[in-house]
Amino acid sequence: MRQSQQPPDLAVSDDRKYKPIIGSWAEEKYKLLWCYADLFATSMKSKWDKLTYVDLFSGAGHARIRYSTRVVLGSPLLALTVKDPFDSYVFCDRDPKCISALRERVKATKPKAEVHFVQADANKAVKELLDVLPSYGSDMRVLGFCFADPQKLSDLQFETIATLADRFMDFLVHIPAMDPIRNEALYCNPQNRTVERFVGNPNWREAWAVARPPIDFDLFVARCFAESMRSRGYDHTDIEDPVFVRSDEKNVPLYRLVFFSRHPLGKKFWEETRKWSDPQLRLFEEPK
Repeated sequence: MRQSQQPPDLAVSDDRKYKPIIGSWAEEKYKLLWCYADLFATSMKSKWDKLTYVDLFSGAGHARIRYSTRVVLGSPLLALTVKDPFDSYVFCDRDPKCISALRERVKATKPKAEVHFVQADANKAVKELLDVLPSYGSDMRVLGFCFADPQKLSDLQFETIATLADRFMDFLVHIPAMDPIRNEALYCNPQNRTVERFVGNPNWREAWAVARPPIDFDLFVARCFAESMRSRGYDHTDIEDPVFVRSDEKNVPLYRLVFFSRHPLGKKFWEETRKWSDPQLRLFEEPK
């Protein structure tokens, strides 16, 4: 297995097209995404007939760092810049401004790439996503890598991930931490189905009644999500040692970046990728 390459400089000039505003901590997430995608694509290109990349919350391709004029590449354009490109790409976002700007940026930077744009809520467009993915068959072996980057629990339903997992696919999932911390009382209300939909388990409250403090609610939610993934064969994960990100502004927990694969080689790729985590951001330590 080759070593992961150093991630590229994310900074780009401002092209004056639409771009969302993000926190500075997102740069580390994007660097790790690029490193894994690059290692995955190069290592797997000779072993599979087609490789595909799926981005469920793609954004606009560029983003501006909050409180600054710094503009950086977002996940879709980073995935397009790996050394050995994927055979096809699927970029999904429900914001029409993001998809419109992303189309223009892709056309300007990688006009020959096979890219499918889906302007919709990913949870409501799973069939459309599957329709544009290459079909696996006896003469066409297809492997995918999916990046899911929701900002809050309600943005992503586990059924969306489970449906995509019917294909051969690795996942890198942003599991929010601040959202469940702030909204624990709301989400524990018996009438609220946010956590049920996110973790794919209607009986999570019974498990929480047993597990609750000393375990924090956000960690419990992450472990429930991982357990649902394990039930679908995703045994190779870093859920007990994730990339745990805290805000560099207020040192509050923001999210866990968790990797899932059915094959041990995927886990090895991710371990190699994590060597590029910024050692100064011990923002990346899971609370004890």
